Amino acid sequence: MIDELESMYRREGILATDFACRYKSQCSAGCDNFSEAKSAFVSSGYASGKVPRLLFLSLDPGSTDKTLGPEARLPSQVRKYEELNRDFASLNKARHWYRTHQLAWYILKRFVPGLVIAEARKYFAHANSAKCNMGKAQNSKANSILFQNCQTYLPTELGVLKPDVIVTQGSEAKWAIESHSVVIATLEPKVKVISLHGREVLWLHTYHPRYGKGFYAQMAVQSGVAIGWEFLADHVLEFVSRQQRYAGLPD
Repeated sequence: MIDELESMYRREGILATDFACRYKSQCSAGCDNFSEAKSAFVSSGYASGKVPRLLFLSLDPGSTDKTLGPEARLPSQVRKYEELNRDFASLNKARHWYRTHQLAWYILKRFVPGLVIAEARKYFAHANSAKCNMGKAQNSKANSILFQNCQTYLPTELGVLKPDVIVTQGSEAKWAIESHSVVIATLEPKVKVISLHGREVLWLHTYHPRYGKGFYAQMAVQSGVAIGWEFLADHVLEFVSRQQRYAGLPD
C-alpha cells in the first residue's frame, strides 16, 4: 500500500520529492512559509488489513520542519517516524495528535486484545484534506483555497487507502467526504454508512480538537472514561460484525 500511495502521489504531482501540483502558484500566493505536500500516515497494521482499516481525515498538516527536507514527507518516512521514532510520551494530551490516538485506541482495542494507547499508532491511518500547509502562526488552519483544490486528489487517495471506517475531524474533512460519497444510512447524526468506490464504509464525524467546546462535549468524559468515544467504538464493532456476517466470515 505504501508503494501504491507513493505512485499515486507521483502521478498526481503531489509527491514531496517530485512536487508538480498544478495548484501550487494559486495556493502559495502571498505565503512566505508555504510547505509542499506531506504524505498520509499509513501504519503497517492498517496496510495489512488484519484489523478494520480505520482512517482519520483531518484538515491540513499545520506545520512541517523544513530542515528535514522533502524526503521526510514521503509515505515510507512518515510511517517510520510516526510508528517507530516519535516519542509518544511527549505528546501534548490536549492537542490533536494525542486525541487522534486516543479515539483510535478506543475503537481498535475492540479488535486488538490488550492494546495500549501508545501502540494504537501501529493500526490506523491519517490523511489530511489539504496536502500542503501555509505555516501559519500557532498552526492555524490553512486558507479555504487549499481545501478546495486538494479535493481533486482525495477520491484517488481514498481508493488506494480502502478504509473500512473514516473519522472526519473538522468541517473541511466532513465536506470533502460529503462531496465524494453517497450516504446509504444515517445511524446517528454523526454516524453514517456511505458508499465509497463501491464499498460500504462507516463514517464517523467528530469536531476538531481545536474546537474545544464541541470536541470535549462529544468525548463526554465521565469518571475518566470517554463515553462518547465508547459510543463510536460500539458503532464500529457493530458495523464490522455485520460486514463479516455479510461476507460469510467468522465474527
